[in-house]
Amino acid sequence: MMDQRNVYGSMVCSLVVVVVLLQAFYYPAVGAWLPRIIELCACYWIVASPARFGMVFAFFVGALVSLVEGSFIGSASIGMSLVAYVLLGNIHTIRQLDGISQSLLIFLLMGIYLALHRLTLSLIGVSSSGLSYLISAGVSALLWRPFCNGLDLIRFRLGRLL
Repeated sequence: MMDQRNVYGSMVCSLVVVVVLLQAFYYPAVGAWLPRIIELCACYWIVASPARFGMVFAFFVGALVSLVEGSFIGSASIGMSLVAYVLLGNIHTIRQLDGISQSLLIFLLMGIYLALHRLTLSLIGVSSSGLSYLISAGVSALLWRPFCNGLDLIRFRLGRLL
């Protein structure tokens, strides 16, 4: 178990870096092929420290995603809250899964999250582009383990500095 003293500073740093990277690398032509990196960051923090980050954190991350994407505020919050609910309800099982099983679970959760996000947007009149969002969920699932390992390393190094 990692040191929990610097968890809030590490979380804020990781979210800021992730949002800046997303803004720097986002192009509409390749938007479907980009991983859902803000959501992956939220999932990581929920799994890494479930006592401190839960459904309220996920709801606010969903609002942040809506702000960054320029969609209606709160349209992503419902799906992100559902993802947090599933992660928190099965936290001990998820931590014991191997990397491939965790990636498959992340693919499933990201697919459900993105489907709920699209459904919420379609209820207010925004048209949807089919099932292309599953490409983004697949790329996110492929990057789950390297992303977790990278954040663990950064969190450990930040903990030694603070």
